[in-house]
Amino acid sequence: MQLVWFLAGLGIGLGLLAWSARHFNHQLERIIRTLPSDHYRSALSPLSRLSRVTHHLQDQLQLHEQELLGWQDILFRAPVGYLQVNSADNLYWINEQACTLLNIQRRPWQTWPKRLLLEVVRSIELDQLIDQVRTEQQEQQIDWTMHLSERSQERPLRAYGIPLPKGHVGVFLEDRTEAKNLADDRDRWTSDVAHELKTPLTSIRLMVETLEHKLSWQHRSHLERLLQEVTRLSDLVKDLLELSRITFNQAQTLTLQLVNVPSLIHKAWLNLEPLAQQRNLSLFYQGLEELTLEVDKNRLYRVFLNLLDNAIKYSPIDQPIIVQVEVVEPPTDELESAHSLCIDVIDTGSGFPPEALPHVFKRFYRSDPSRVRGNATLGNAELVDIQSLAALEVKQSTSVVLSDSVALPDQEQLSVLTPVGGSGLGLAIAQQIILAHGGSIRARNHPQTGGAWLQILLPCPRK
Repeated sequence: MQLVWFLAGLGIGLGLLAWSARHFNHQLERIIRTLPSDHYRSALSPLSRLSRVTHHLQDQLQLHEQELLGWQDILFRAPVGYLQVNSADNLYWINEQACTLLNIQRRPWQTWPKRLLLEVVRSIELDQLIDQVRTEQQEQQIDWTMHLSERSQERPLRAYGIPLPKGHVGVFLEDRTEAKNLADDRDRWTSDVAHELKTPLTSIRLMVETLEHKLSWQHRSHLERLLQEVTRLSDLVKDLLELSRITFNQAQTLTLQLVNVPSLIHKAWLNLEPLAQQRNLSLFYQGLEELTLEVDKNRLYRVFLNLLDNAIKYSPIDQPIIVQVEVVEPPTDELESAHSLCIDVIDTGSGFPPEALPHVFKRFYRSDPSRVRGNATLGNAELVDIQSLAALEVKQSTSVVLSDSVALPDQEQLSVLTPVGGSGLGLAIAQQIILAHGGSIRARNHPQTGGAWLQILLPCPRK
């Protein structure tokens, strides 16, 4: 009897084992079907086929790892700098060229310890770029000057930040030294040519003025046209020489004095007001009426003339030109930074074409053929809500009574009917003047008016 029970149990066990093996093979078949392994559909058992698939995938993984190491080695030896940080802002990977550009010790990338980027590279600009890329999840670009420790050297760099998975950020670095040297050589050449043109143009102008009174009236119109063209060329030469002086000398060219900046803005508008009245344009001013800064009065006045003249040129008829002046605090993460005087100049014209925004401060750059004097359209006029401006207690500059003690700068006694700029140098000069004061200027299109929006930030003492 015991033998019967033993045989019965053995049969049940063998049956369960056979069922388990069949179930296991069925599961293996299902797994194998999900793998990219059509090559292994054969008469072999599922376990044998799975073993062959596993070996095949291991071989492929090894090939991919070797290929990855090859690409990493290529990137490590690339002539373009590249570094990568992880979500904790630790330096995750860096190549040889990036080490050279950032003036840090070279070592095989596998041996870099996971250290904070700021501990390895002392660059606030680079750290801010990475934060901006991670926050906005978009490619970003900055140009800045890297200050090297040895012999107080500087290296101009350009960085391109790209968002990567898992919070990583990759940064490509480009050495701009050669480009900067070429730009400096170009600017010096332009300055030299302008200097050489100054004397003959002056001689031609004197000769034309002398001949003007000796010729008959039939020929005077030709001389007047010639005198206008000579004057235009002389103004262009003056602008080029001024731009060169500011570019190469920066703050050394400034004559600083205490100036009430809002009054200087009003004076610039009063100088240009006859031009604005020809098209019934008005100035709506909002903000501070008293704020004294130590600036170069003549040059800052030139900035306001250039910006307001641009706004007049491109504004539709019967529309306002908006100027807002306020003191802004530094970002919360930059508590040690000084306050800034923010000056916004906004028009209601057609604005800058998007492709022109990166180039508006370049010399001789003209954005769009339609953006010329007297050719502004009414396309964006309906976007301006004058009632909302009135609700913000804005006021027209023509009604402002200014103190007689605030006089126009001596070197800028311009005729009220003489247009400013026109050569494509106005914004370039304005940018260099603002940079020389330690500030910044930015060009955008205003979201409400659709017109050009030029914003100036100047260092301002804390209140």
